[in-house]
Amino acid sequence: MNDYTISESGVKVWNRPEAHPLLKDTDISHPKFRDKLAEVFSRGKVKGLPRVLSENSEDALTWYCFSPLLNDSGGRIKVLYELCCGAFPEVDVSNFEVSSNSVELAFWPKLSPPDTRTIREGPSEPDLMITLGRALILVEAKYKSCVSTKTSYDGTRDQVIRLLDVGSWHARYLGLDRNYVIVLQYGDAETNAEEIVEKYKDNPDAIWRAFPYRADLAENDFDDLACSVSFVRWPNPWDT
Repeated sequence: MNDYTISESGVKVWNRPEAHPLLKDTDISHPKFRDKLAEVFSRGKVKGLPRVLSENSEDALTWYCFSPLLNDSGGRIKVLYELCCGAFPEVDVSNFEVSSNSVELAFWPKLSPPDTRTIREGPSEPDLMITLGRALILVEAKYKSCVSTKTSYDGTRDQVIRLLDVGSWHARYLGLDRNYVIVLQYGDAETNAEEIVEKYKDNPDAIWRAFPYRADLAENDFDDLACSVSFVRWPNPWDT
């Protein structure tokens, strides 16, 4: 009996996490991973199988790359240093406090939109939220899928500007000094991720136009936000 099922589109989905080549050696008993196992395909040959067990799952790649850092302080410093320096080479690394003990990783957190936003919107769920000292970093992972360019109730609200919005709001709520958004692409697939990031990177006016309801932000805050979003590409974990 095969350990996987092939979908109608030719995508391999493993039947259990213990058989998944990348996930089998991770902590598949962790509550956050178990939550992901509850999100299943609703149709076709793979109906009832967890989406995270698909070979195309960005969640699986994120769990593979980052979940070992939960219990590996040395590896955590190395990987987060690499991530921050790759995304923001112009930023003083001391801003991230990557060597401090105040590092927290939260997978798939649900972050509410600002109270002042008038258009209906549910919680945002970045793939990873990292607290490094006084900085908050939201990581949105992409593999073969594109960045969403709209929400259910707002056709102009793309995923990047949404994360800049909820990230800056959440950082202020926590009393943190800085917030960053990193769109992390695994592999070389053609997506719109870098293009969407470039709409806002070093472009405070574009962010200001997207946030007419953010009276809590001063002009210099928009300058900071424009310097706090980045696209970075990592090797495809399936190739390692």
